[in-house]
Amino acid sequence: MASPVVVQIQRSHMMEPWGFRLQGGQDFRMQLSVKKVAPGSPADGRVGAGDIILGIGNSNAQNLTHMQAHQLIKSAGQLLQLTLLKGQYKGFSDIKPKGPVKFSPWKH
Repeated sequence: MASPVVVQIQRSHMMEPWGFRLQGGQDFRMQLSVKKVAPGSPADGRVGAGDIILGIGNSNAQNLTHMQAHQLIKSAGQLLQLTLLKGQYKGFSDIKPKGPVKFSPWKH
């Protein structure tokens, strides 16, 4: 099994988004993980889609609800410390259709 990694993400001001989407939590009966990362954001290159979040700052994240984790991340100030298992989550984001996609609203 992979070893946990501690990463620090810094943003230039409080209004700048961290640049990653959180998924899961105790209330969803899923491990907290990173769903996706915005290119060019403070999180880009530090975290990746599929990283499991074990800790946020000094808090153990394994039993947090989605909203509790969201609030810890939001209140981190300009420096966010995450303890991660890199690229470990294999959840719903890995499910892909086997046949052709039948509905594409952007195609005419």
